[in-house]
Amino acid sequence: LPIHFNYEILHKLAPHIDRQKRVYIGTVCAYGGFNWIVADVLGEGNYVIFGTQQIPWTCGTLEYGKRGVVFGKKASMRVATEDGKDEHDIKGMLGKILRLDTIQDADFLFSSLWPNNPLVHPPILYALFKDWDGKKVFQLGSPEAPEYIYAELNEQAAENIGKLSDEHVAIVKALSAANPDNEFLKLDYGYMPSLIYAYGDSIGDTSSIYKAIRSTPAYAKHKNPYVQVEGGVIPNVEHKFFTTDVSYGLCTYKDIALMLDVPTPLMDDIIYWNQKMINKEYLVDGKLTGKDCGECILPSRYGLNKTNLHMGMRKKE
Repeated sequence: LPIHFNYEILHKLAPHIDRQKRVYIGTVCAYGGFNWIVADVLGEGNYVIFGTQQIPWTCGTLEYGKRGVVFGKKASMRVATEDGKDEHDIKGMLGKILRLDTIQDADFLFSSLWPNNPLVHPPILYALFKDWDGKKVFQLGSPEAPEYIYAELNEQAAENIGKLSDEHVAIVKALSAANPDNEFLKLDYGYMPSLIYAYGDSIGDTSSIYKAIRSTPAYAKHKNPYVQVEGGVIPNVEHKFFTTDVSYGLCTYKDIALMLDVPTPLMDDIIYWNQKMINKEYLVDGKLTGKDCGECILPSRYGLNKTNLHMGMRKKE
């Protein structure tokens, strides 16, 4: 389930969930504050929540609603539980279903912060289209409009990913200093370590972000989001790469950065650019006070701060 549907689906499920029973509620790919959303919708109860830190496979759509394709699977995976200790053996259940040999523990804060789509798609698209005037038509397959988002990654996009990763790591390090007992925050949240953790020996060249992304077989067939128009293509700003990776990702990170006074110049630039592309307003003068911030997953919105971000609203301690 795409993360931007979490609220809608949980509201539909809520009347049918007996809060007195141990009901298992999980998601494939738990970034975007899944535990905050569940607690917000369901409140207190005996339910058990879990989620994987990434999608177990790199996959795509062949025919919407009918046929999909798996381009590759992750070599390793972590499963988030509320305390990060998996007292209900979710790993054992999921290992059989997902057919993964290596599954480790995580908490939900780890899953929300682990390098994922928001740290990859926006910096790539920013490199390609930051100067687009909303009118220019591109020729598909040209250097200006490559067909494949990863396999044809350019050097500027790779540089952006690296810089954004550095800002993100600085956020996590500051958060770790504020939460010294959280072992998951002491892991390496850099983009390259996360890519190697996910795809391991299948990556052809790990000497740089540029070469690693272009030589990851599971990434070979993913395409950039375009709309066909007369004379060529233009960016599809209604695609989830534009509509969810900022509101459910970069804005979440920015909210945490503001709690910790961590500067994020590139992240800010990408948010400003992306929100203009989709006609939204999130970041205003460096603060998340825009009129559309209600669409974002912001931990501060749930009354959370830098020392209790690992909690859901049903856990107030």
